[in-house]
Formats: sequence, C-alpha cells, structure tokens
Amino acid sequence: MPALLRRRRGAVPTTGVAALLAAGLVLSAGPALAFAPADSDKSEVRAVTTTTAALSPGQSGWLSVVWTSDNTVRDWSTTVSAPPGVTVTYPTTRGGSDTSLYGSDTLVGSTKDFTAFKLKVPYTQTGSFKVVLTSTYTVGAGNSDEHGKGNNRKTYQASATVTVPVQAATGADFTQQTTSLGIKAGSNGFQKIAFTGGQTDLARFTVRLGDLPAGLEVAYPGDRSSTGLNGDTTLVGGSSDYAGVRFIATDLKPGTYKIPVTVSYTAASPQTRTTSLTLTAS
Repeated sequence: MPALLRRRRGAVPTTGVAALLAAGLVLSAGPALAFAPADSDKSEVRAVTTTTAALSPGQSGWLSVVWTSDNTVRDWSTTVSAPPGVTVTYPTTRGGSDTSLYGSDTLVGSTKDFTAFKLKVPYTQTGSFKVVLTSTYTVGAGNSDEHGKGNNRKTYQASATVTVPVQAATGADFTQQTTSLGIKAGSNGFQKIAFTGGQTDLARFTVRLGDLPAGLEVAYPGDRSSTGLNGDTTLVGGSSDYAGVRFIATDLKPGTYKIPVTVSYTAASPQTRTTSLTLTAS
C-alpha cells in the first residue's frame, strides 16, 4: 500500500522536544514518546488501490482509486498529478476541476468508495508511470463543540502514489460499422459512414471514397477533398462517430457497386488503411 501523507492546513510542527534540548535539560534514556495534537486527524484515511487498470500508449481511459477510513469524513475532493504529456480529466459533474467519491462526498467510516478520473496517455508513453492523488476532506460535525466554542469541523489532506501500468494495444485500430448503403438511383443526398475506434485514440481521422462507378459523384462537407468525423477530428478509442458523404447519383444506373474507401489517421505515426463500401442503387 502506498504511503499516505496527512497534515492539517496551517498546523505548526510539535517543538516540545526541541525546546527541552535548548533549555539544557537531559532526557533520560527510554522508549520514544509520540506527541500528537489533541485535534489531529484520527480518521486514518488511506488508499486501498496501489495499481490501477492498465492503459495503452495513445489511449484515453477512466481509472479509479479506492479509499477507506476508520472514521467518517466529509466534503471529499481529489486532484491528480500526472507526468508531463499525460492529460488528466475530471467528471464534469463537479465542474471539471476535481473529482469526488462515487457515492457522495462523504466517506463513511470502515467502508470503501472510489474516486474516478480520466487519463489520456500519449503514444510516446510506453512504460508504466505513477500518479499522485491528493485528497482533502473535513472531520467534525461543523457546529459548536461540547464547550460551546466555535465550529469544530477541520480540513485535512491525504496523499497516495499509485502506479498506472502501460501495455501494448491489441486489436484493430478501428472498425468500419457501415459496410453497405442503399440509395435511390437519381438521388442526391448525404449518407453516414460510421466507425468505431479500437483501443487507442486516432487523431486527424479522415475518409475519402476511391474509384466511383459511372454516373456517380460524391461531395464532402465544405467542398473539401475528403471528410472528417461529425463529432471531432479524433476518433476516441472505444467510441463511435460517422463521416458524412454526399452521393450524387443523378446518372447512376440501378445495381450493386463496391467502392474503395481510404481512411487516414494519426496514431503513433500517420497511417492509411483501405476498406470498402458496398453501394446498392435501386
């Protein structure tokens, strides 16, 4: 289990032993004494997770770290520090600046809950790396103590260093979901060609149709020479998106045609792959 660091904001280190030495007093030999402030954090917040699920170079993925504590703590907030090049994203439900617990922002004593965050690993990151999670939380009822003095809720921190394994991606870079289309001969309209990403992200994803049958023309949005994806320029691993192509079949005769499709994208380096589309004109 990774070491946890705990401190109360604004706490002053205990200096009792140093003061005795400065006064010239001799401490007799004996067992070491531990001095803990009366209001120190006794919740024993700690991370259970030491190693997350594995990611691959070029992959974006959600990870989780499980936490537990001996006593109930509240107002949970976690931020994550990652190596240069690794991008951290938090759930949008909290505004995107931090993450909390799955169940709520309260970690009930002797139970477990997890924090979730998303990492985008660059293709250059081929080895495992560590991230540091810093969690802040409060302890106390948030009202007057037994002596009627002030608000007894205090804020503390706990840190955990967790390993993120990196392993080579497996499977195809993407899958073309739309392998056949049906249109009317003489029609003129946009059609969707759908794709699903593999394990890793593919940047600058573009689609271009190759040799066309007589009587068929195609056009791409913005009068470009190819078309990108509808949602983004990147086909995120595991997600689906589509490319829009306009089929101008004014003079196309009814029949079935096989059209080559050139897909270009950037993974660790620029790539080009040729697939096909079966077009049936009726």
